Amino acid sequence: MEFYKKTFFVFILILLFFIILIKSLEPFIQKQLRSVFEDKSISKKINRELIRSTEPFSLEEKKFYKDIIKKIYIKWIPLLEEAKQEAKDELKSK
Repeated sequence: MEFYKKTFFVFILILLFFIILIKSLEPFIQKQLRSVFEDKSISKKINRELIRSTEPFSLEEKKFYKDIIKKIYIKWIPLLEEAKQEAKDELKSK
């Protein structure tokens, strides 16, 4: 009889431990689930922006994007040219 009492007591302790563990992890799990569903709204926003980007640009948008592309071009073309020259030199040396 003593064995059954000890077994029952250990079972209750283990059950209590799991209940406490689940209760303590519940906010973390809810936060993770919430972040998963928030990502869907972000993907909807991205999808909406992609669809919007296929429409013709207004004059303001055209000027804005043209300025950005021009600045990127000015910054990166010298680096690309330098990389091309180094690659040609490396191929010649092999």
